[in-house]
Amino acid sequence: MTDRYQIFSAELGERYASLPPRLKQLADLVSSNPDDVAHWTVSILALHANVQPSTVVRFARTFGFQGYSDFQAIFRERLRGLASSYPERLQTLKNPDDAAHSTINLLTGFHRAAITSLNSLQEKTNPLLLDQAVDILANGRCIHILGLRRSMPVARYFAYLLAKMAIPHQVIGIESGMEEEALLTANPTDAALIISYASYAPKTVELFQKLEERGVPIVSLTDNKNSPVIPKSGMWLQVAEADFHGFRSNAASVVMVMTLATAIGNYRSQNLI
Repeated sequence: MTDRYQIFSAELGERYASLPPRLKQLADLVSSNPDDVAHWTVSILALHANVQPSTVVRFARTFGFQGYSDFQAIFRERLRGLASSYPERLQTLKNPDDAAHSTINLLTGFHRAAITSLNSLQEKTNPLLLDQAVDILANGRCIHILGLRRSMPVARYFAYLLAKMAIPHQVIGIESGMEEEALLTANPTDAALIISYASYAPKTVELFQKLEERGVPIVSLTDNKNSPVIPKSGMWLQVAEADFHGFRSNAASVVMVMTLATAIGNYRSQNLI
């Protein structure tokens, strides 16, 4: 997988503060929705960013691209890399003549991806929405936790933190094949945390919909406003994870669930829940 997207992301981070307001709007959108940018036409991207198509072209040229097609190509390359299998991703790192693929440089690459994710989380998290999410989860009789595939370790860590504070919770897993039965006790007095990112595990979407049907208040951690796991209430927190050679970080997700769990514990102790 090419490094062109990582190079662009790094340059965007360095130059973000100096960009004009309209270009900042575009920067925010393309950073949060890289999968969508790979498919959007220049007109659709302009519509979502609330700018003129000519501004999109100016944005692309600001970062050294000849035009929108050249700019969009790096997002398509990134998407192809994410869709590849893990052996294929590893193969891109196997070049014994290239010092850039030494173990310490792998560490550097993953570190940069994590830092990019964490910086994005800090900049884009709305404090009011974060407080609302804590209020919903803290007032739940039982917190149902759903995160599969790459999100599973994040879900399990959130459960671990809640367990340490003796907060009632239930992890909805698929190991036993009893995940639908686990939802039978879920009701509007509970709450749920859904963790899912592109390409969105179909089972996560299915179970999310069942929780919605049962009237459970939901907070979703996901990557963009078009995600299929955003509840009807609109209560979601954006977590955009950067990747390195197709391997995505979970750094921002872990920091977010640590924040939520600690805030929930504080809320419940102060309100004697």
